[in-house]
Amino acid sequence: MQPRKRSEAELRLIMELKRLRAEVNRSLRVAELQLAYIRARTHFQELQVPSRLMLALRDLNLGFAKRATYSRADLQRFWNMTWRSCRRRRVFLIQPHKVVLHFFRDVQLLFLFVRELMRIEQKA
Repeated sequence: MQPRKRSEAELRLIMELKRLRAEVNRSLRVAELQLAYIRARTHFQELQVPSRLMLALRDLNLGFAKRATYSRADLQRFWNMTWRSCRRRRVFLIQPHKVVLHFFRDVQLLFLFVRELMRIEQKA
């Protein structure tokens, strides 16, 4: 259910992000995210490399989230682990700041998805 086609530059960036994440086997740090942008830019000169500050604050920036969206699979995995901890009465394992952050990411993805759907409807 992806309402818009990703550009070749976006697909290349996603491929670089997946490759880096597989190499380090953890969430990427800001410097590693910037490296993925630099590698993707070697193939697509129109791709802009964001600053480290912009990458560090990416969770608060809806415009940036549209260009490099979060994976729904990562969000779903987090929510599954959170619900599993609740069911097993291991509430102390749940980190409240991560719940707030992931909730914000979920709402952000929903907002971006609805906005793209509305744009498609306006074109039709």
